[in-house]
Amino acid sequence: MSAKKCDKERVLVVDDDSATRDLYAAIINDDIPEVKVDLAVNGAEAVKMFQASRQSVILMDLSMPVMDGITAFRQIGEYCAKSGDEMPKVVFCTSYAPPETLKAVLSAGESHGFLNKPMTSDKLLKAVRERL
Repeated sequence: MSAKKCDKERVLVVDDDSATRDLYAAIINDDIPEVKVDLAVNGAEAVKMFQASRQSVILMDLSMPVMDGITAFRQIGEYCAKSGDEMPKVVFCTSYAPPETLKAVLSAGESHGFLNKPMTSDKLLKAVRERL
């Protein structure tokens, strides 16, 4: 079984706030119409959706019910390591994160990143475009 590549035309937005999910999707769809934006309400849903659709970029909130962003990030990483599949590029979007949490996340790879909420459309699009 050969390693699966991430789908360069898919982005996954993970946030428990529906207005945030819809806003990010609208911004991405307006500026990068060729990209399909999938939406998840928590980390557990994000892990399942990634396994099914292999999005190349994941915009992930850190603090969510059911499963937080760090746990989801680790589970996706473990899944990719076991299967030999390509790891997606994850950009954490949050209004608060303890420094040690950020350090652990960002040390996981240069392709991952962090954006503070609220953010401008330009910053969001730049983060997505750089990782597609």
